[in-house]
Amino acid sequence: MKASSSFKAGLVALIASSALLVGPLHAETASSETDSGTKVEKQHEGKKHHRGHKKSSMHKMLRKLDLSDAQKAQVKTIVEKYKAQRPEKPSKEERTAHKAEMVSLLTAASFDEVTAQQMISQKQVREAEKMLQHMKMQNEIYQLLTPEQQAKFTERLEQGRKRR
Repeated sequence: MKASSSFKAGLVALIASSALLVGPLHAETASSETDSGTKVEKQHEGKKHHRGHKKSSMHKMLRKLDLSDAQKAQVKTIVEKYKAQRPEKPSKEERTAHKAEMVSLLTAASFDEVTAQQMISQKQVREAEKMLQHMKMQNEIYQLLTPEQQAKFTERLEQGRKRR
């Protein structure tokens, strides 16, 4: 019975994540190259779309730790190192193929549980690898901190867990 519920939870997670991928596949790009090579912002229903990234919670936390200039430089080096190790994002063709595979799986006359399990497993492996790399990076950054900063860092992590 427990395997069935974990399978269902995994399937729900896979479907939800796939649903999140569908939107960007059909959305227009926020900016496009013109003939002159300059970027032009597109407008959709009167709103500008920005591709800026939100600041991560780690970034926000580090900002509140009053890092020295040397620590900031070291953190930047660590972040760049792990950024270079990230796997490339799937190409548009790969995303389209994945979407087509999901659609065929979900709309088939009979559900192919083996294929669904394989898709779930692949996603779980990718997510686990990303999480492991992120945790390694956080640990390296933590090791750079002074004991006072480490205490503040730990306190903020605990506060974040209590809010959830």
